[in-house]
Amino acid sequence: MNHINKELKIGIVPTRREVFSDPKAEEQKNEILAKIKSFEGPMKFTGVYIDDLNKEGLLKTYDDALIVREQMIKEKVDALFIPHCNFGQEEAIARLSKDLNVPVLIWGPRDAAPNGLEWRPTDSQCGMFASTKVLQRYNVTFSYIENCSLNDPVFENEFAQFLAVVSVIKAFRSMRIAVISTRPKEFLSVMVNEAELLEKFDIELVPCESTMLMDMIEHHLENNADGIKNLQKEMEDKGVDLSRLGDKKNTWASVVLALMEFAEKHKCRAIASECWRMINSRYGFMPCSVFGELHDKGIPCACETDVHGAIMSAMAIAARRYETPAYLADLTIRHPSNDNAELLWHCGPFAKSLKKGSDGYVIESGQAYYEIVHGEHTLMRLDGMKGDYYMFVGKGKGIDGPVTNGNYLWLETENWIQWEKKFMFGPYIHHVVGIPGDIAAIMQEACRYLGIYFDPAESNEFIHNLS
Repeated sequence: MNHINKELKIGIVPTRREVFSDPKAEEQKNEILAKIKSFEGPMKFTGVYIDDLNKEGLLKTYDDALIVREQMIKEKVDALFIPHCNFGQEEAIARLSKDLNVPVLIWGPRDAAPNGLEWRPTDSQCGMFASTKVLQRYNVTFSYIENCSLNDPVFENEFAQFLAVVSVIKAFRSMRIAVISTRPKEFLSVMVNEAELLEKFDIELVPCESTMLMDMIEHHLENNADGIKNLQKEMEDKGVDLSRLGDKKNTWASVVLALMEFAEKHKCRAIASECWRMINSRYGFMPCSVFGELHDKGIPCACETDVHGAIMSAMAIAARRYETPAYLADLTIRHPSNDNAELLWHCGPFAKSLKKGSDGYVIESGQAYYEIVHGEHTLMRLDGMKGDYYMFVGKGKGIDGPVTNGNYLWLETENWIQWEKKFMFGPYIHHVVGIPGDIAAIMQEACRYLGIYFDPAESNEFIHNLS
């Protein structure tokens, strides 16, 4: 999707307290910047530095904060990293952070042991306590890395995790969701409050009438033979057989291309689409496998017009820094012999890149049939109730189980009954968004910034008791 900027810009703003005049602060700054610059390529971000602010390239005064603010606004940074090279300057930190309204990461290197009766040169940890207190006074949400050495693995790991959090927040804010037709009449459970999503989160729903989509599909059928052929070849090269579609193969590809075109034209990050009747009544197949192909193209598409599912899918792939697609699944039945396992299933909308093994196929009626990869998966559900929004997050691992139709994964959890109770008592439906890997901590931190109640699977508290 050409309109989606996945690259992150991070303002790197080292700080020191002026009264601490020891050269150790500048030495630490140079070491920190060298480490951060070594992260830029592998971690997929660009640093914006303040080397020209003053002789030391350090934030030291309130006036410094005003200058840096203009620089960061001009560069359109997505977040700030503020390493305390000694005690730091909480007044400047708070003003800069408040004015920019972006995620803020606080950290300082672990201080050396005292050298006898000499004055300690840094006291970075002490300054972090002061800075975070003032940030709270200014109503600034912030993250921090524990006071550790620069080369401690925790620093690198948590810096990378912060970038993933920033990626989620960037994806969420000002999100546009394409809504194709209306929800299925029977699905009251996927109702959403469009006005509230806009007022509370600046999330816009962009409707596409069925007639508009049909016109776009017909246009591709008549004018885009190369695009249709390439899509079909790509699908089959990845081990998904389309032959059962017969003469519907070209229409199948045209539906993919039309939905991609609409999302691109209207700057939509994800799609929520009707899938029961609209395509089927006109073309004789369900668009399930179409949606899976869209996931592979970086455009999450939630079936049954599940807008919250589309939002979650966009958040999940951002948390994984766009390295793997997400999927929308039903919670369906318990495993026949494992009381802690559940069948994650849907008719066939899972991305082909998640396919387990070499074989898969699309049946005549449009559903894709294949199991997806095992390993660790994170499951999420975002829903609203009475003006508040809640995010369930749990983790599990794929296991063996009975073969079934559509796309599926048998997921073993730590305590399935705890999950079941969460979905019964919480404001959640049977749809979950899953993604390979562990993004639970990332989603928890993102929820703090976004004003969403985080509801972990492990908690014994249920949402109906939070009012």
